[in-house]
Amino acid sequence: MKKILILVVIFSFVITGYRICHPTRIIGIHQVSENIIVLVVQHFPWTKQGKISWWQRNQSGVFSKLNIQENNYSVFIYNTCYKKDSGTDQDSDLLCFKDMATEESCISKENRPLIIWRYRDGHTEYTTESIFRRFY
Repeated sequence: MKKILILVVIFSFVITGYRICHPTRIIGIHQVSENIIVLVVQHFPWTKQGKISWWQRNQSGVFSKLNIQENNYSVFIYNTCYKKDSGTDQDSDLLCFKDMATEESCISKENRPLIIWRYRDGHTEYTTESIFRRFY
């Protein structure tokens, strides 16, 4: 029993260290329409508060790169990497971007940890997904 407890503690320290050493990184920013943004990130925070705090700290940097009104928008954040669309039915779950010149211009729509809706009246809504959502 002690060995299992020690392994769990060591595993927890390794995961925590990994998350600290690999901060969230924006891989791509895509303006899909006038008021819709798609962010592709890696190493996104796990907790609801961490996700929302990350967005609040980084939203001005995202808006500075785009021509979008900051009072009426939707942001979809995907924690994934780019893939190539092979044109088969297996790739029907991919979201592809025409603004990229490379073959690897698609992402999987599955891992979407945060969605932000900002309304004209100043109200903001956040929808978060758990990393364990696929297991229940």
